[in-house]
Amino acid sequence: MHKPDPIETILARLMPTALSETGQHEIESMLDALAGASAPARPAGMAWIRRMLTAGIAAAGVAAALIFPLATPPSPTSWAVIAPASATPAGMILMGESDRIESMTDEGWQEDSDGSTMRAMRLNVVGENSLLDEETGIVMQVSEPREELLLMPVSTF
Repeated sequence: MHKPDPIETILARLMPTALSETGQHEIESMLDALAGASAPARPAGMAWIRRMLTAGIAAAGVAAALIFPLATPPSPTSWAVIAPASATPAGMILMGESDRIESMTDEGWQEDSDGSTMRAMRLNVVGENSLLDEETGIVMQVSEPREELLLMPVSTF
């Protein structure tokens, strides 16, 4: 059986060797050559004017973004129409509905507004509806992902 080496000798083998003096000077001179000449310093007054000009342009852009949508009324085609969930369009037949849970995470304990302790579970649910178009015979599947928070009362600790 071999005698184990002390920790210092093992760690000494892991340390990389240092660069030679000439190698270090060559690397430094190469970095200096690649960096090139530095740009001359600009007067402090020019930097202040440039900042003010940039801030003014940004403020004008924000003001334009806020004012232009208010100047033109939205067209009726851009309004969203919300159909009731139970109603299907004419010529569409609801073939099936399903809800599935994709993931469930434990959120821990939460306190309800009346002071009772609840166990919270966050559910990622996907609701799917299969619709048949009577004219074309195409079956469409509409998916609706949603996130739900399930609160269960805790009666014992």
